[in-house]
This record gives sequence, C-alpha cells and structure tokens, in this order.
Amino acid sequence: MILLVFVLYLLLLASIGIYYTRANRALDDFVLGGRRLGPWVAAVSAEASDMSGWLLIGLPAAAYAGGFSILWAVIGCAVGTLFNWLVIAPRLHRAATRSKALTIPDFLEARFAGQAGLLIRVVAAAIILVFYATYISAQFTAAGKIFETTFSGISTPWGEVSVSYVQGILIGCGVILFYTVAGGFLAVAMTDLVQGMIMAFSVVVIPVAAIWHLGGLDGLWQALANAQEGEVLLRLGGEAKGLGFLLGVVAGGLSWGLGYPGQPHILVRFMAIRDSAKLRFSALISICWVLAALYGAMFVGFVGRAFHPGGLEDPDSVFPLLATQLLPDWMAGIMIAAAVAAVMSTVDSQILVAVSTVVSDIYGKLLGGEVRSSRGVWLGRLTGILLGGAAFLLALQRRGVFEQVFDAWGGLAAGLGPAVCFSLLWSRTTYQGVLGGMLVGASLTQFWPALLKLFPWPVFTIWPGALMPSFGLSCATIWAVSLLTRSKEE
Repeated sequence: MILLVFVLYLLLLASIGIYYTRANRALDDFVLGGRRLGPWVAAVSAEASDMSGWLLIGLPAAAYAGGFSILWAVIGCAVGTLFNWLVIAPRLHRAATRSKALTIPDFLEARFAGQAGLLIRVVAAAIILVFYATYISAQFTAAGKIFETTFSGISTPWGEVSVSYVQGILIGCGVILFYTVAGGFLAVAMTDLVQGMIMAFSVVVIPVAAIWHLGGLDGLWQALANAQEGEVLLRLGGEAKGLGFLLGVVAGGLSWGLGYPGQPHILVRFMAIRDSAKLRFSALISICWVLAALYGAMFVGFVGRAFHPGGLEDPDSVFPLLATQLLPDWMAGIMIAAAVAAVMSTVDSQILVAVSTVVSDIYGKLLGGEVRSSRGVWLGRLTGILLGGAAFLLALQRRGVFEQVFDAWGGLAAGLGPAVCFSLLWSRTTYQGVLGGMLVGASLTQFWPALLKLFPWPVFTIWPGALMPSFGLSCATIWAVSLLTRSKEE
C-alpha cells in the first residue's frame, strides 16, 4: 500500500509537468511563468522551495540529536521569512518588473547599468552555480536516504522490493528532472503548491500521532528526560554555556534568518508575482505555513528520540522511520510522499534558477546567443538535465543533509544576500561595493575551514559555521567601499 500511494503521487507530479509543457513558448515563460503567479501559489511554493529536504530530514535529525537547542534556528528561519516578504518582496518585484529582469544577476546588472554591471552579472552567476551544486546534491542525498529507509523489504505481488541509496537518488532525480524540464516554472510552482500542503500536513500528523501513543505531552517530556543524554536534550543551549551558548547556539541558530535575501529560488517567486497588491496576503500565508512546518518538524525530532531513546545510527532516517512505525500503510505512503516532496520542491526550483543563470545570463547576455524564442527553452531543458547529472555524482558522497544545506545556504547568504539588500534598500550603494561584498562573502564561506586551521582562536572556533561572520563582513565591505567610491564620484 505504501508503494502504491507513492507511485500515484509521482504520476500526479509527472502529469502536472506534461500539462504545463504547452505554456512554455519563450524563455520568459520557462523561467518566470510569464510573471502571473497568484498569492496562494506564490506563497506556498516559495516556502516549499525554501524548506527542502532540510525540513523533513535535516531539521528532525538536528532536533533528534540536539534537542531544544534547535529552537534558535527555527526562530531565525521564521524571522527571515517575514523579513523577505515584508521588506524584500515588494521592492524586488517593482525593480524586476521595471527592468524586465528574469534572474537575480539580471536585476543586479540592471541596478548598476553602465557601471560594470556585466561584471556583477558574471560574479553573481558564478556564486549561484557553485553553491547550488552543493545544495542540489544535498536534496538528492535526502531522497536516497528516504527511499533506502522506507522501501527496504516491501512486499508486493511481484515479490519483495528493496531500494538502495543509489537507486533512490536515481528515482528522485528522474522524476524531478522530468516535470521540471518539461513544464518549466509554472509546473514547478504548481507542484510546489501541492507538495507544500502535503509537507505541512505531514509534520503536524506525525507528532500528533506520536504524542497520542506516548499518552500526551507529559509522556513526551518524561520520555525525553529518560532518553540517553535526556537532561541535555531539554536545555535550550544543549551542552553549551557562557559565550559558547550566546554565540555558538543562539547567534548561530538565529543566523539562519540572514540567508533568506540571498536565496535565488525564493527570490524568483517575488519577481514572478502577478499582482503586487496581494503581497501582504502572500506574506500572511507564508508565515502561517512556516510556523506550522518548522515547529512540526522540530517535534518530529523530539518524538523520534522518545521512541528511539538510545540513538539512531543515521538520525536523518527519523522521519521516514516514524511514518512507517506509527501510521497505517496508506497514510505512511502519504508521509513518505511528503518527505520526497520536500526534496523535489527545492530541487526543481534550484535547477530552474541554475538553468536560467546558464541560458539567460551566460549564453544570452555574455555570449550573445538567442534565448527569447523556443530555442532558449530547449537549451534550458538540456542544461537542466546536465545539472541534474552533476548533482547526482556529488550526492554519491552521502554526506549529512543538515551539514550540506548549511554550507550552501551560508554561501548564498553571504555571497548574494547583502548585495540584494543594499541594492534595494540603500540608494548610495555602488557597483564597486556590491562586487567587493559578493567576492568577500562568497570567498570567506569557502575558505572558512582553512582559516580555522591557520587561526584556531576561540573567537573563530566558537561559531558553528561561516554564515554569520561571512554575512557581516560582506555587509561591512559593501558599506565601506560604497562610501569611498561614492565620495570620489560626487
């Protein structure tokens, strides 16, 4: 029954891709859907593409391993979402509509037209492609783990079925590439709407079912207290104290919110909205969805520790494991579909953004190729297939999902986030400042591990990653360089 429900779900996604194939007459349709997204589709698809396999695989695993200390990351993501919709979305929508920009590098070049805008386009495109390689491979890793955990020894009329990690990646990769390269942006947005609703439903159902089995919230708290390292799990700082708690746990968790202005797969939704007057309504839908999804996913990790107090060999398996243990087969099939939906809803958007970067920014603008016709659409489809293949090879390394997403998220956050924010919010920003900020932010996130080895000072090693220091230094660079170069121009 689990397998049947899941197969029907995959067929639904494929049919959506086929349906929207006819809507792609030009590159503008393929990468932005002709700028005609409604408020519900824009809101839910943006958040579904944001959360990725991190929501149902990475975040529950982090909550399972670290307990309540993950709450700071949840708060950071919620605040970042609100900032994106209320501050960035209306300004980016107006700017992109006015300049007819299809991509974030398009927007940045238009913002500094005639002032080395082409160089800004090249740097922005390079940042997107480099960090998306890690991001997309993280989603394929999550898909492989979901299939491997769920479809191990499943009985069917044709005998017992087991899906390996590599086979799981191939299945997920094949379906995603099919509906993405066939249907383009509208297919991606509509499938993300469906998948977003399933994702939110799943992270509410599993904790409720588990808490009912445990005899209520009191039973959950007692089970957590009795689990291995139970006392640490119930603390908001885990084992950290003092400066380690403030910087390593609180600031490190809240820093997730800094990444939102730098994620192109989220920002393109703002550029594709049909009616800017509905942005506040979309913001309300988004924040409600995010709060339900994030807190639900966090509780999936908590109840997972209650049911498996001794620890799991791979914490990334906690969500699919609970789905098959707690729910009837037909509902477990829906939950597994939701887990794969979390992966697909991000990968499809990221592949589409990477395709638009290659076709529009590199082939069209840098090389002078013709992309506005159906030729651009077919070139985009070929690019999507090649990108998917490259990400598949990276996913064979089988790294942790939370770790990979944090690295890619931080690179995009520091490389593009400050550039987007300053370009929209500060009129005195110069192209020299933006270029410097992008290069400093992206480079620091890449070389952060090497810097820690060279300078193992406590002030450096206490940070959980490069996101916050890289973002801060990028902002400082844009501000300082802009002031210096603006003074000279004036």
